[in-house]
Amino acid sequence: MIALRKMRSLGFRKSLYLPFTAFFIILICFFQYHNSGVQVEKGVKLSSTYHSQKQELSQVLRRATMADRSVILTMVNESWARPGSILEVFLQSFKSGIGTHRLLNHLVIIAMDIQAYNYCKSLHSHCIHPSTLAYVSATKKEYIMNPNHNITSKRRINFLLQVLQLGYSIIFTDADILWLRNPFPKFSPSNHELSISCNYSRVDANGKGRVINVEDGGIFFLKSNTLSVEFFKYLKLNTVLYPNSYASESFCTTLMENEDAIVAYGVRIKYVETASFGGFCKLSNEMLKNAYTIHANCCGNLTSKVHDMKNVLDDWNNMREHASKDNTSYKNALRWPQKCIRQKST
Repeated sequence: MIALRKMRSLGFRKSLYLPFTAFFIILICFFQYHNSGVQVEKGVKLSSTYHSQKQELSQVLRRATMADRSVILTMVNESWARPGSILEVFLQSFKSGIGTHRLLNHLVIIAMDIQAYNYCKSLHSHCIHPSTLAYVSATKKEYIMNPNHNITSKRRINFLLQVLQLGYSIIFTDADILWLRNPFPKFSPSNHELSISCNYSRVDANGKGRVINVEDGGIFFLKSNTLSVEFFKYLKLNTVLYPNSYASESFCTTLMENEDAIVAYGVRIKYVETASFGGFCKLSNEMLKNAYTIHANCCGNLTSKVHDMKNVLDDWNNMREHASKDNTSYKNALRWPQKCIRQKST
């Protein structure tokens, strides 16, 4: 009897076990099917968003392009694009420069976040916030101070590649640059894929030693052709293979560290004389008279940057005013940088 009871009890448990097992299998299959459906739906949405953003990019570039299919590009984040920010002084320099006001029609501003995009739209007609530059939090100190840090450097390479692939040549400029004159005559688009101003300080006086400092003019010209596209594909691949190698680097540094690839791809580079593209790192009393652009480099504080950029622009306007009155006795005293010089950084 006891054995019979045990057999009946075991049979009862088995009869319960099988339905429960089947239920759990069905439940697992349901969740897997549901999740796969969600993933497919997400993939479709991302693909749709990507194509719509690419179409928007094409439209913006088409509106901003020059006759030779060149566009001017810059990048800003929320801390660089707000009332009283660098973006305002940057745009004002185009209006005050010689032969630069019309270039605003060809300037495309890439907003790194939605706040920057909204403010950009209130100031300028060609602003874009594409999916390739998805929102990046501006809470880290290094991002607020310098948008050319690791994340932005990678996104800049990706974005420039997209524009090159669409067949547009690029004049890329940092936003902390004052455009005093039209720099296009200094570029060499017919003979070179890249024109850039770089100053490499080396250990020895013969210019053959180890590089200890790189000064970047913050502006360069990129010609859209097969060589430039393939080279930027290589740079993009490097950002994946070596994700930490682009932190806080200027494009001059990127070129210096990829000299072998430049030779291998046959990219022709014209290094423009640094006197034509000045900066706070290397001051000159003749800078306003000679420079096409002035870069607010060697300054890690945004408030200091804006303060001294405004001083440069004021001095520039004063010099032009006296020149229009044929005042040859006017001497421009270099009163900048005042604040940036105390907070030197790359």
